[in-house]
Amino acid sequence: MEARSLLAISIGFNIVLTLLLAITVTENYMLTEKVSNLTSEVKVLRENLNITQTQLEYYRSISRYVEGGEGLGILLASSTVNVVAVRIVESSYGASYEGVVLEVRVDLRVGKGDVYVNTNPRIGIDLQSSVRTAVEVSGRLLGVNVSRYDYVVYVRGEREVDVVDGPSAGLAITLAVISALEGKRLPSGVYMTGTINPDGSVGQVGGVLAKALAAAEHGAKLFLVPPGQSKDTIWEVREERRFIFTIRYLVPRQVDVESYLRSIGYSVRVVEVSSVEQALKLVYNGSY
Repeated sequence: MEARSLLAISIGFNIVLTLLLAITVTENYMLTEKVSNLTSEVKVLRENLNITQTQLEYYRSISRYVEGGEGLGILLASSTVNVVAVRIVESSYGASYEGVVLEVRVDLRVGKGDVYVNTNPRIGIDLQSSVRTAVEVSGRLLGVNVSRYDYVVYVRGEREVDVVDGPSAGLAITLAVISALEGKRLPSGVYMTGTINPDGSVGQVGGVLAKALAAAEHGAKLFLVPPGQSKDTIWEVREERRFIFTIRYLVPRQVDVESYLRSIGYSVRVVEVSSVEQALKLVYNGSY
């Protein structure tokens, strides 16, 4: 009888312990969820501030023109390029990248070396410094006095979105500026990502696989990436059973971007480029 009582007490204790553990896990999950939500709200506020600052700078620039009685100069040439950026999305497993395709048009106008950026619809992307570097690099490569022109950059997206890596559009914008200066047209099937450095070299970016997937979905045939970034990491969901709980967690796995795209039905050539010159040769060679 005593043994049965001890067994009953032991079972009761285990049940109480299990319930307490379940309550603790639930409370921890709720606390984590609240922290995650607050983090997301702060992130949204920061991105909205970035959007406002970018738009304000654009309208200030236009205002200076109007107040000076000058207006925008005569349009000399235009070039359009596909830009792939990323935005941050939240899920039950945490934050991750999602690719976003934008169309960027560079208008070359008679002017004095000024840069103007406008977005439609509202897109949180800071391109001012990237465009200025792109203009300087383009002028040096072509031997052109870029201060004779103004550069008006229009960014168009499919929807209002906050992207988080404006500098990664540097390579694409440089090629667009060069194309406008030379009176050429960039092929529509070419997409690229990479920052641009003052010496014309291509710098590292984040979210390469997410960008490649977005480009593939929009019909990309050639996707240019910075050196060493034709491979990226994906996160796979794993499940593990522990007592009465199922624990889900993410495990990293490195993949070749081109092979990964091919495995899901896309035919995109992914090529690493280290400089603007190398990118130009690939784009205008057309062997893709």
